[in-house]
Amino acid sequence: MMLPFDATIRVSLIILIALAGTLVFRRRSAAVRHWVLALGIACAALSPLLHVFLPSWDIDIIAFSSAPPGAAAPPAVTTAVAVQHLGTPSPQLGPSEVGQGAPRGRIPLSAAVTIVWLAGAAVSVSVLLVGSRRLSRVASAARPVRTGPWVDLAADLCRTIGLSRRVSLLQSDHPTLLVTWGLARPKIILPAGAADWPRDRVRIVLGHEVAHIRRGDWAAQMIAEILRAVYWFNPLLWIACTRLREESERACDDAVLTSGVESADYASHLVDLARTLNVAPRVPGPALAMARASSLEGRVNAMLNTRLNRRPPSHVTRVATAVVLVALAIPIAVAAQHRFSTVAGTVLDQTGRFMPAATLTLTNTSNGAKYEVRTDGTGRFVFVGLPPGDYRLSVAQPGFMSFSESLAIAGDLNRTITLQIGALQETVTTTGNAAAAPDSTAAQRPEVRERADRARQQAAAKCAGGALTGEAGGNILQPMKIVDVRPAYPEALRAAGIGGVVTLEAVIGTDGTVRESKAVAPSTPEFEAAATDAVRQWEFTPTYLNCTPIEVRMKVTLNFVPQR
Repeated sequence: MMLPFDATIRVSLIILIALAGTLVFRRRSAAVRHWVLALGIACAALSPLLHVFLPSWDIDIIAFSSAPPGAAAPPAVTTAVAVQHLGTPSPQLGPSEVGQGAPRGRIPLSAAVTIVWLAGAAVSVSVLLVGSRRLSRVASAARPVRTGPWVDLAADLCRTIGLSRRVSLLQSDHPTLLVTWGLARPKIILPAGAADWPRDRVRIVLGHEVAHIRRGDWAAQMIAEILRAVYWFNPLLWIACTRLREESERACDDAVLTSGVESADYASHLVDLARTLNVAPRVPGPALAMARASSLEGRVNAMLNTRLNRRPPSHVTRVATAVVLVALAIPIAVAAQHRFSTVAGTVLDQTGRFMPAATLTLTNTSNGAKYEVRTDGTGRFVFVGLPPGDYRLSVAQPGFMSFSESLAIAGDLNRTITLQIGALQETVTTTGNAAAAPDSTAAQRPEVRERADRARQQAAAKCAGGALTGEAGGNILQPMKIVDVRPAYPEALRAAGIGGVVTLEAVIGTDGTVRESKAVAPSTPEFEAAATDAVRQWEFTPTYLNCTPIEVRMKVTLNFVPQR
């Protein structure tokens, strides 16, 4: 399971639009801003369902392209990576330069990210559940208030604002707990000592809490908290949750003030409540608390500002903002259905071992946009956030033939790619300045045989010493020529001043000898015979792949240059 990259993008875009909406309505009331935020959070929470059930819309998204405007994407060509003969092992391919990778069993990066995300979500959701359970226990232990001024005032306020749901008043033994909780059966939990409050404070507190219930603030805040728990790594959701709570409290303050309470009296009672209710730790839980110290200063300033707009959103405003937000959220939710895909997989060498540090390039053939990644220590690779389209996937690793294939991406793909070792390239030039006879005994000379045996022993010692061992693949010990026989220039052609080119393909066996030599292009028979005779006498140290001798193909170009 992968981190829902596209879902995170969808949620972030919708929340960003909602936060931008609060800036647009900064001169409107807190209730309007809360409505915009709550609606945006609800759309973000529903976006996965819209993504599944609504048809996808193919909306073009401009991808970054490294190609110049108007330039066509270059055609993909599969080519061989040349392992050039330098007389010594190539530094690029030497064992000291090839990483051994992570030990088997190491968790790939994509899986590690998913595990961290799931762990964070589990912790965040657990905190919500534990808080809800603790609040439920407090409510169960609280005493119902069925008679008295609290009940009469609550009933009067509910009738005034048109609240038909029955509101339960509970008296707890907790000294600081003043919260509103629940949706279908809302509860106002009062702290110990609330019975001694003066009547005007009781009216202010009940007016504030009943306004929360009438507006459905608890449900909106719970949706926001759950969404934040799932996407706990997303800072936009933390900002949105905090803003939603602040605007909720200010909107309820405005509701109390518009009911006829003087702002100075309300501010005084709020400060006293904050001082009283914050002397002991609060019971954490998914509830709305009236007197949070963190937002007290801003709320008091807002109460005393007589120029602020305190009107609740009209029906027209609610419908208009809902239409706009939903109209923006639906395309975002459904456009990503086939918009972002993931291409993942593993790169192996021809022995089946994983290859770290291989470079993969994915090119969009329609616009030239390129995406490049490297395999991790276990040979894994991941391309994320890919728009649909036709692509060309290429893999390059020094010493191996490059891999290239076409992909039509319209969803997630998983590929296992096996790279084959590249071909050796040799170029030999023979001039016709003097007659030359083939040296058929060169390979048998004692000093040549001694040098050849010593080179083979040194190559084998590198494996014996562990230089090319390990669980990672792609470890190449390149062949080194230890017996070199130059071709003889045919006398008749030399005398006639005739030159030519012979191209041969051959196989270097596991013992380093050359076999299966043949011409791959038409050439003069005499030149071809001389070239073939010389190449067959060449000897190399064995080519090792992960300490296993392997055969290697070789392409040889022999130039016969006549005397000038």
